[in-house]
Amino acid sequence: MAKKSNIVKKTKGSINLLLILLLVVSWLCAIISVTSNEEEEAQNALIKQAKVYLEDKLYIRAVNNYKTALSDYKTDKNPQLEIELRDIYLEAGMLDEYYKLLATRIEKDTATEDEYVILTKYYVESENYIKALPVLQKAKDKFENDEIVQLREQIVYNNSTRTINLLDLRQPAGDWIIPACVDGKWGHVTSTGNTYNDFNYEELTVYCGKYAVAKIDGVYTLIDKSGNWYAVDKVGLDKVTDLSEAAIVGVKDGKYQIYSRAFKLLCEEKFDDIYLSDKGIYLVKKGDKWAILSAEFEPVTDYIFSDVAVNSKGRVFDGDYAVVKEGNGYCLINIEGKPTHEERFADAKGFEGGLFAVADEQGRWGFANGSGKLIVDYQYSDALSMSSDLAAVEYAGKWGYINRYNTMVIEPKYVSAYPFVGNAALAKTEMGSYEVITLKYYDYIKK
Repeated sequence: MAKKSNIVKKTKGSINLLLILLLVVSWLCAIISVTSNEEEEAQNALIKQAKVYLEDKLYIRAVNNYKTALSDYKTDKNPQLEIELRDIYLEAGMLDEYYKLLATRIEKDTATEDEYVILTKYYVESENYIKALPVLQKAKDKFENDEIVQLREQIVYNNSTRTINLLDLRQPAGDWIIPACVDGKWGHVTSTGNTYNDFNYEELTVYCGKYAVAKIDGVYTLIDKSGNWYAVDKVGLDKVTDLSEAAIVGVKDGKYQIYSRAFKLLCEEKFDDIYLSDKGIYLVKKGDKWAILSAEFEPVTDYIFSDVAVNSKGRVFDGDYAVVKEGNGYCLINIEGKPTHEERFADAKGFEGGLFAVADEQGRWGFANGSGKLIVDYQYSDALSMSSDLAAVEYAGKWGYINRYNTMVIEPKYVSAYPFVGNAALAKTEMGSYEVITLKYYDYIKK
């Protein structure tokens, strides 16, 4: 009986506790409801008075009421009141406050599509491109809006130019230390045209990492960025044609072989041509066919490619992809040698990291993506593959640059042009000198 009595007591206690909790919850809900109603009433009173002020164009007093209504009270009406405040700013000509509110709404991710466009146009007209670009990038990610895309394109390819008064330059690597030739001797210059390494060499490559290959007094050497020698060719190579972080391509008696950067033979096999890659694989030629070898010199493919397209850096592979001729035309392949698409093109240029330049049977050039889809139709007399979302094209006998939407963003006025490396490109003027074209806002648009 004692146990039964205890169970009854515990059950009654639990029921009482539950009833108390229900009463507390009901009480709290009632308080919240009353408070909410009071907030809404107070907010409504402020807005009602603000609208009276607006009838007499007392904008400052109306604005103050709206700002208080938004800051002091949090109701379901706040989003609509913020829009009303925005419109009051515009009607009153309080443009600083208007654009500041647009920026706040964009930052909070509550802005409309039109507000993104309006604020961007304001920044563009003020030439405040650094503020405009993040807004445009956010809008581009949120909306499919042609006007937003056009505004972004209007800004991102703003550029400045600097002239280098030399007649013979080569495409630089990412460090923008440029091989240059003066009176038959090679040296390096910077993007400002200042001498980096003196013009003492018969031949000179770009730097690959810390080192370049130079030929001086008939001998190939590996030099660092101060011009110090780190290795000397004791093989007696006739030519050095390529340099990577791991290897050198050397030519001896008309045959190509792979050497270390200390000029030590890495592979006994001889080839008719070789291209290195930054992935450690090799494109090698025997007879009239090309194959891919692994970093360990094992076959990745058979000798199945009839041609390879060399890019502006003297490479076939750029990252994981290369352009080769297979079967009846050119296509893009990956590092396993497998085509990324079925489409074949009559001609193509070396891959630079973006859309690659392709030609039809009439020799007109356009651009295709990695799936083989033609993105820019055949229309140019010549073209180089795209990098940094820009491509050099020849139009009416002059070279300029288009973007991926086929808009000429850098006017065709050059005798020749190189692809962009990062934020800059080399282009040759009619006077024979070179211009370094630099994208001013590249750091704000990198993907």
